Amino acid sequence: MEFFEILCLLTIVTCVLYLYFKKKGEKNISDFVTKFPDDKIKNKSPEPAHFDVAICGAGPAGSTCAYYLAKLGWKCLILEKKKFPRDKYCGDAVCKTAIEILMDMGIYDQLIQENKAHVADSGGLCSPGGLSYIGRSKEVLGEIPAAIACKRVHLDEAIAKAAQRMGADLREDWAVNEAKFDNSVGLWTIYQEGSTDTFKARVLVCADGAPSRLGTQLGLISRPPDSTCSRAYVEGGTHKFKADGVVFYNKEMLPGYSALFRHPNDELNYCVYIIPGNPKVTPDNLKHWHDYLQTSDPNISRALGEDAKIERMNAASLRLGGEKVSYGHHVLIVGDAAGMIDPLTGEGIHHAMEGGKMAALFLDEAIKQGNYDKDLMKLYHQRWMNKFGFDFKWSMVFCQMMYRFPILLDASAAALQRKGDKFLAKWADIMTGRVPKIYMLKPEFSFTLGFELIRLLIGRFRGQKQSGKKSD
Repeated sequence: MEFFEILCLLTIVTCVLYLYFKKKGEKNISDFVTKFPDDKIKNKSPEPAHFDVAICGAGPAGSTCAYYLAKLGWKCLILEKKKFPRDKYCGDAVCKTAIEILMDMGIYDQLIQENKAHVADSGGLCSPGGLSYIGRSKEVLGEIPAAIACKRVHLDEAIAKAAQRMGADLREDWAVNEAKFDNSVGLWTIYQEGSTDTFKARVLVCADGAPSRLGTQLGLISRPPDSTCSRAYVEGGTHKFKADGVVFYNKEMLPGYSALFRHPNDELNYCVYIIPGNPKVTPDNLKHWHDYLQTSDPNISRALGEDAKIERMNAASLRLGGEKVSYGHHVLIVGDAAGMIDPLTGEGIHHAMEGGKMAALFLDEAIKQGNYDKDLMKLYHQRWMNKFGFDFKWSMVFCQMMYRFPILLDASAAALQRKGDKFLAKWADIMTGRVPKIYMLKPEFSFTLGFELIRLLIGRFRGQKQSGKKSD
């Protein structure tokens, strides 16, 4: 056995042993003592003295959490600072994991039938070197599409109302001013902004978006959002875009990107995502890049056309890569507030919904155990980090590789051109975080990309050599 083979074998054995003993050392909820034994009684009075869980924020994370808590029979309160329908600024792309949750809630078909969401069939990417591939996904994926485009004004209300129908108590126009915990009775008191109204709850869930004012007040969030994105709708019939969704990688702004997503009625969402890693591209430059790419990127300007009617830019902050702490004594943080946004793509809707569902299932166990101590709530953080949060570190690595070696994206586009739609479907699963980024190291990807990379490098070397001979 050669030295390299021995080294690989030792590495694998070490990793397996580490994971085994790490898992063996982790606590279970059942290991904690019961402090509130009556909490597990589900048939409480219609007007309880306190709620089992109060959720601040009725976005995808908060409302998904509320939906599954109510489905499990717990008294759940959702506090939304605005009245539905209300808008949020983002790319509007809802990926496969979130679609599965929407289907489970029974609202996916409703969104499609009411013409509030558009199924993406044709989509792909355009690389920094101008290579592109637009494929189709329906034939490959079948019943569950890779993505849909759905405006947040429709999506957020649909999920919140589904939670309400399931039994959650939804309060709109109820902005939270602060929350205080009374350790003597183990209850939170939530105070309304500009009012004397209050609610009490055993557990508080902060789902108040990337800025997370409440999470910051509680001392659980210690840093500001680290990125930003733009959104501008393009009127249907005024553009020349033919696909359903395309990501454009402009070399100058890597690892950030821009994208066009098709909505119902031929309307488009033109968005730009600033991704940390390029010192020349910062969140303060968002307006510049949003306007610059419309006219100076040949692929985007061609897709939009000269007559495109584009609304003024709107912007939203992003908290990328996962917070180190998303829990506290009787409190959890979910969604964008917890940084459940992939640093590679800036996409967070499906992570928010998955994280919200995981929070509900976790709290179901905690309520039955009657314990919400900080050490127990930490198990939630470990669960979502193990499920998808660990992948954010790989996303950061890939971001730096894209920024330093844009040719890797050219090789990816070339591989898609050669391999076709089935390869595109697998690529999309990796890029959206449905499967770990480390899957990119599997032979079917690494060998394919490696082959295309060598082909491109040889081609460029020959091109430089030929241009050098002509100049001589």
